Amino acid sequence: MRTYDGMTAEERVSVRRHRIMEAGLDLFHAQGYTHTSIRAVLRRSRLQDRYFAENFSSLDELMAEILKEIHEGEAARCRSVLDMPGTRRDRARGVLDVLARGVTDDPRKGHVKLIESLAAGPLAAKERRRGMRHMAELVESLLREDWPDPGIDVTAMSIAVVGGVNQILLNWADGSIRFSREGVVEQALHLFEAVAEFGGAPGDT
Repeated sequence: MRTYDGMTAEERVSVRRHRIMEAGLDLFHAQGYTHTSIRAVLRRSRLQDRYFAENFSSLDELMAEILKEIHEGEAARCRSVLDMPGTRRDRARGVLDVLARGVTDDPRKGHVKLIESLAAGPLAAKERRRGMRHMAELVESLLREDWPDPGIDVTAMSIAVVGGVNQILLNWADGSIRFSREGVVEQALHLFEAVAEFGGAPGDT
């Protein structure tokens, strides 16, 4: 296989894709999705026009792929927490801490995921729904450990938890509510426990 500068053709495509995604993340965070153009992303990544089309069909697809990468990273970290020993409450707190750290550890990712993605198009909206459904499945796995009330749909309640936590994080990220990271985790944990108790499941099992 031929190489150029020590990289194969596939490796060069991957590097260019990464540069475009990093440039998009930077610009979406700094100036907003609606004020970002493909040309601006290319200038930021220092790549020629043809390289955007090599990887993405539109700015909306770029946003969707950035979201997908963020979602997959968070989901992997949440699954690691869920596999750890401890009470359900401890593991729920761990999952919520992963999501809160997604806002503080890399503010670009938190802002783009929670706020700027809302201004993008249908591809980003589809990825946002997919990411939230997957997170709801992880929450459901916790709730199902003790959910004795068959009259209350645990899937619907899991979706409600994820939607509520997402709204707490969004308002925290945009400064509408002011908490430390630990504080926002505790507030979100109250929501999880309220739903768990509503379903008849003790919160500290």
